[in-house]
Amino acid sequence: MNEINQTQYVPTLSASDYHCSSRYADELNAIFNQQWIYVLHASQLPDKGSYETFNIADKPILISCGADDVIRAFYNVCVHRGHILVQGSGTATHFTCPYHAWTYHFDGRLRGAPGVPHVADLPECNQQLVGIETRVTNGFVFVRLNPGADDFEQCYGKFFGELGERLPALDQLRFAKRFVAEVDGNWKIMVENYLECYHCTPTHEALSDLMCIKDYQFQQSEYYLSTWAPAGRPDNKAYAYTLNEGSQRKFSGWWLWPNTTFNIFPGQQNLLVFHMLPLSSERSIGYCDYFFIDGKVDEEAEALMDWEGNVLEKEDNDLIVSAHKGMKSNAIRNGVFVIDGVRQYISEGPLAHFNQLIQRTLDGAGLKK
Repeated sequence: MNEINQTQYVPTLSASDYHCSSRYADELNAIFNQQWIYVLHASQLPDKGSYETFNIADKPILISCGADDVIRAFYNVCVHRGHILVQGSGTATHFTCPYHAWTYHFDGRLRGAPGVPHVADLPECNQQLVGIETRVTNGFVFVRLNPGADDFEQCYGKFFGELGERLPALDQLRFAKRFVAEVDGNWKIMVENYLECYHCTPTHEALSDLMCIKDYQFQQSEYYLSTWAPAGRPDNKAYAYTLNEGSQRKFSGWWLWPNTTFNIFPGQQNLLVFHMLPLSSERSIGYCDYFFIDGKVDEEAEALMDWEGNVLEKEDNDLIVSAHKGMKSNAIRNGVFVIDGVRQYISEGPLAHFNQLIQRTLDGAGLKK
């Protein structure tokens, strides 16, 4: 069959959907307040009493590892007067609010409060931090702010099997480093940029040398996307790597609805988890978490992180900023996705699927486009 006959053109979301404040509010309510959101890996909470703070848009989150080794998530909000409870990350024996010194156990129970002789005399809702539904799978921690209909296993169950097959050392990987970048662009543009390799050849010279772009393939599932491509030569323009019996010989990547990607690069056993979150309708933040065996960073790992964090991410962020400006310019009503049934390396089919998932989720929540 002629390749041209297999090419389709599907309109993107409306250009205004990438910067409209009311649309953004709808997406927060229907997506980020309702869906499973990745926050961190258990190795980022290495000890009993470890904690990390995190924001899902305007929702402050506290994730901790208790004395019982159970990872829990709460709203990072004191139930006395709503003050943010803790900042940053660290290790502690309890949490004390800096406003009025209300103190909490790691399981969220109120431990004590000045002027309150008996905690049990308080209203029940003021005796406990507000908990958040938490799921830990293969060490990866996800939260869901509001219980929903989508079962975690039904959404992502097969993904973890694929990840384990392509990453034999998965159980040995530990957190090594995090890169953070704020971008002047809508979160959907940031996700869409990941979901296609149409732009890889014209914009990512080193990436195109690291892997064989024309052999890039993907398989679309309902709530995640699998991608892969053979590696190029070890002495490529991105970073040099050594091949041995345990080396990764291809690039493998996955996108999990709505905002998280898992990536394995050629060379030693490694994993990059990149999660993208909105800060406003026109600004986003990306977290790049790198994992290596036992968290150890050698020369090859350092070179991988330096290129990915300082070169590849900058190239992508510049594209996101430019695309956001264009969507906001009123020059176009919407863009168009090029969907190719044969040449997956230029096909934007996954983006069309992503847009459909967004619209279906908004419709299901009773929110119009």
